[in-house]
Amino acid sequence: MNANWEKRYSFRLQEEDEEIYNLLARVPDNKRSETIRQMLRFAVRTLSENQKSNNENRRLLKEVQLLREDLMKQHLELLTKIESSLSAGNVQADDTNEDSTITEQAIDDSASAMLSSFGIEF
Repeated sequence: MNANWEKRYSFRLQEEDEEIYNLLARVPDNKRSETIRQMLRFAVRTLSENQKSNNENRRLLKEVQLLREDLMKQHLELLTKIESSLSAGNVQADDTNEDSTITEQAIDDSASAMLSSFGIEF
């Protein structure tokens, strides 16, 4: 790292910085600069970690949303298949009723024809 170590930074505390003032007032004069540097390093590391964590959280949220959308799509497909199979079952049941009616009619006709061949009429 090529830095200008001659560069100095300073700042003034404001009224809302009472907590910082109280902290620095307890630190000996010859340790204040080091304390401030350590606090800034900690803040930079914490901000960086928070940003990484937020990025990971956003990535995970997108993944969960995609999974949810996929699950909803599969759920709708399953409901559609169930509805179509129920409809097909009702049609088959209607067809079975018609077939049984036709079969009963055919049996009646065959029996009548056989009986009439022997001269028995109903």
